[in-house]
Amino acid sequence: MVAGYPTGSLVELASAADINLVPIAGAGAEALAEKYGFFSLSPIPAGTYEGVAETMTVAVGAQWYTSAKADDELIYHITKALWNDETRKLLDIGHAKGKTITIETALSGVGVPLHAGAERFYKEIGLLK
Repeated sequence: MVAGYPTGSLVELASAADINLVPIAGAGAEALAEKYGFFSLSPIPAGTYEGVAETMTVAVGAQWYTSAKADDELIYHITKALWNDETRKLLDIGHAKGKTITIETALSGVGVPLHAGAERFYKEIGLLK
């Protein structure tokens, strides 16, 4: 299975039976992350699934996409809204991975050109020059 943690079906399975996660680690994982910048090495924390120790894997970050034809001002304001204090609260109390979505890593692993509106926002806050 390829999914973000905690995955409901695996939580349920681990509560009913002993499970093992297959790690994706070592030289192969490192080469993958180096070659394809949208992959990163990431642990699944111990206890995410009942009885399962920390397990190394590769991950991809969440990315928001829009049409290049979308209005620059609209995309600027949507991007700005994604990084306000109220959105931060929702990310922190939502999905377990929400806390890992931060402005500091917002541009890590971006695999496509930024929309002009988003680029304007990231320049304003100093993430882009």
